[in-house]
Amino acid sequence: MTSSPHVVLLGVPKKPNHPSPSGYCQKLETFLRYSSISYELRDTYPFKAPKGKVPYTEITHDGKTVTIPDSHFIIQYLVEKDLIKEPDELAGLTAAQRAESRAFQAYVEEVLYLAIVYDRWCVDENYAVTAQETFGDSPWLVRSIMPWFLRWRITSLLYSAGIGRHSPEEVHRLQKEAFEALEAKYAEHKYLHGGELPSCIDLTVYGFLANILATDGNPYFTNLVLKSTVLRPFVGEMTRLLFPEYEDLLAKVQSS
Repeated sequence: MTSSPHVVLLGVPKKPNHPSPSGYCQKLETFLRYSSISYELRDTYPFKAPKGKVPYTEITHDGKTVTIPDSHFIIQYLVEKDLIKEPDELAGLTAAQRAESRAFQAYVEEVLYLAIVYDRWCVDENYAVTAQETFGDSPWLVRSIMPWFLRWRITSLLYSAGIGRHSPEEVHRLQKEAFEALEAKYAEHKYLHGGELPSCIDLTVYGFLANILATDGNPYFTNLVLKSTVLRPFVGEMTRLLFPEYEDLLAKVQSS
């Protein structure tokens, strides 16, 4: 008898009943949860991953186990092997809507999220919060070395990508532009393209917003979302639908 497919999602450690501290890990878990495929979480660190970044997966199906890195290619593999149904297909998106979704995905992942990571690691007061949230419960040696190492590595990568060359005020301008674009689109419909079911872009946007709201290390964008009468309810509804165990996140969006 052929066993059901199973996914091991390897990502950075996260607290029980909380979103992942990695936006890409949270995005992937959102897709897995929505698709109802069997999965489990396993802790790892980027330097252990095939491409030096997380998430990556070990996917067991049809009598074999394959290792697939990168959230985009993991989702693509699951769809192509018919292990999950494509959300865009279920939502009935047109080719033009799929193209718009891909553009928004790139905007969220490659502009907004880099600006969020900048806030967490390049701004001193936010870095102190991020280091405490990420490593506060770790052994003393890890707590002493890893935050410094990650800050050096991440700020170097951000500088190479270009966004690390901006001032905090300029980065906040990028965040505000992304917020306004998302709010404008979601003000029109429950989901970005309308319809009764979320598509890939909705799952992606939710994954990153959940990641952002779960930390106090990016207060500027968090405050924008919590004051929004559009994005805040979107996060609340998607959390109740997919991750009702995220009680702290639900309390945060409901109390604002």
